[in-house]
Amino acid sequence: MKVLLPLLLLAGLVAGTLYFMNPESNQTQSDIDMLEFGHFAFQQQRYDDAFQWYTKASLQGEKEAQYQLSQMYSKAQGVEQSDILALSWMQKAASRGFSKAEFGYANMLSFGKGLDKPYPEKALVWYEKAAKHGHPKAMLKLAKLLTENNIYQALDWAIKAETFPVTKHDAAKLRKKILSAITNKANQGDQQAQYEIALVYQSGQGAQQDKPKALYWLRKAASKGYTQAQYALGQILSEKSSSWKESLRWLVLAAQKGHHQAGYTLAALMAQQSSLKHEKEAWRWLYHGMRNADPKSLYNLAVILRTGKLGLAKTEKHTLEWLTTAANQNITPAQNDAGVTYILQNKEPKTSLKWLNQAANTNDVFAQFNLGLLFARGEGFAPSDEKALYWWKLAEQNGSTKSPMMLGLFYHIGRGTGRSEKDAIGWYEKAIQLGEVDALYNLAMIYYQGRGVDQDLKKTAYYLQTLANKGDTQAQNLYGSLFLDGKGVKYSPKTALTWFNRAAKLGNIHAMFNLATQYRSGTGVVQDDKKAMFWYKKAAEKEFAPAQNALGYLYAEGRGTKKDLDKAEEWFYRARENGLRLAAKNLDVLKHQGSFSLVTLQVNTDIRSSVLTNKQIDLSQWLEVHNTPVL
Repeated sequence: MKVLLPLLLLAGLVAGTLYFMNPESNQTQSDIDMLEFGHFAFQQQRYDDAFQWYTKASLQGEKEAQYQLSQMYSKAQGVEQSDILALSWMQKAASRGFSKAEFGYANMLSFGKGLDKPYPEKALVWYEKAAKHGHPKAMLKLAKLLTENNIYQALDWAIKAETFPVTKHDAAKLRKKILSAITNKANQGDQQAQYEIALVYQSGQGAQQDKPKALYWLRKAASKGYTQAQYALGQILSEKSSSWKESLRWLVLAAQKGHHQAGYTLAALMAQQSSLKHEKEAWRWLYHGMRNADPKSLYNLAVILRTGKLGLAKTEKHTLEWLTTAANQNITPAQNDAGVTYILQNKEPKTSLKWLNQAANTNDVFAQFNLGLLFARGEGFAPSDEKALYWWKLAEQNGSTKSPMMLGLFYHIGRGTGRSEKDAIGWYEKAIQLGEVDALYNLAMIYYQGRGVDQDLKKTAYYLQTLANKGDTQAQNLYGSLFLDGKGVKYSPKTALTWFNRAAKLGNIHAMFNLATQYRSGTGVVQDDKKAMFWYKKAAEKEFAPAQNALGYLYAEGRGTKKDLDKAEEWFYRARENGLRLAAKNLDVLKHQGSFSLVTLQVNTDIRSSVLTNKQIDLSQWLEVHNTPVL
């Protein structure tokens, strides 16, 4: 009585509180309270009280209370024993998806408890329901029951039951017994057994993983015409390009028997190689996949049309629609590629951000890099250096080849973080190992300018020479300039001339100007005003103001050409209009006589960072897309 009174008072308080709640909350809270009161009384072995609380909660549909009530009727705890009522309440709890009750109900059906006889077939149905809802003992029981009729399903349930401590030991024994039986069937030539045992070895679930054994058994089954084995074998072999020929053979066999996934994989594999041997078969399955809205097929169609694979002309028609459909079915490459396409087509930046975020959050390294670039540029949505830095660092950790260059730039110019040439050097060196030539140039500029680190012109020369040898004209011009002053290299005007000449012939304006200046001054070469005029004119026609000014000087002085003051005035004027203040002075000199002023050496020491700011760049050359069919 001392215990019961506080409980009654508590029940009164709860009821008073519930009065002010909405009817649905009231009902739910009351059920929970009655169940808890029942549990409390049961733990105190006050079965009469527990029975009353469980009965009240059960009548309100509380499944756990119904299960407990069934147990009390079965064991005569606080109530007269009744298998019929125990069965009734167990069935009610089971029908609400309570796995303990499903298992309990299955047991009662199996033994005929509360019934006129056992019902093993109905029991099997409820054991399966309980197993699917995670009841380990139901899994084990189901595995035992299926051993005779469906040994392969039995193996699956035994493997699952083995993961639970309560059934681990018995499930392990059963699993070994089942595996032995399947292996015997496989050795006797049973195709399905060969296929099933192969899957076990391939996955490592149920036996130690052994991929060579898996391939052995798959080939056994596939060679006898077992379609599932042919598909599985083709799928596994498609993972290595060296096995594509064999993979195609098995996939074609399975596809010809109507195996849809084999056909879709066949089409994707065909699109990844140059041979068009099975082109018609590939297209037939791509069309089939499109009609059936298979997400991988839709993505592969988009890729094939965008890249002109399988002998088709490139087209963007329908690709965004297919990419979006595939993206909605969680095909990660499609999510990234759709996000990029929305940006490039200037459509719905929010949709682009949604798809890129989804792909990036599943560790798609392309999407992570793309988000970093778009946030850095403020392309389509608000710029954020912090977000750009976050995504690039994550992408770099996941193997991005482009992110180290971007991180180097951010540390170099101090965006999203404090400026640090030392940190920039570390990132640039990583980028160089990944083949980023711009990182090599920027690293040369760090040592050339000597800001944040000690100036080191020998290192500058080394990096510039590496780039110059690869045909980088900006590096060739700057490397040549070092020889004119003997900075980091031995003084050699002839070597400077060689590099200026190489870069000029490749179209570098600064090199054209510097080459012309050497010919005009006779530095490291026989003085030649005609050659000087030739190269000055090349650069001047590209609106390079220092060259226009120099050309005006040659016409004014009659060097390398006939003296022509009108042309001199024209070129000085054009140089002034292009921003060269010196040209304005030369125009005055031309009218009132005096000494002309010329610009000498021209080099560009700006780092390469236009990808962060230049709104005119072609984003399609920077944003990364997969454009590879998925198998």
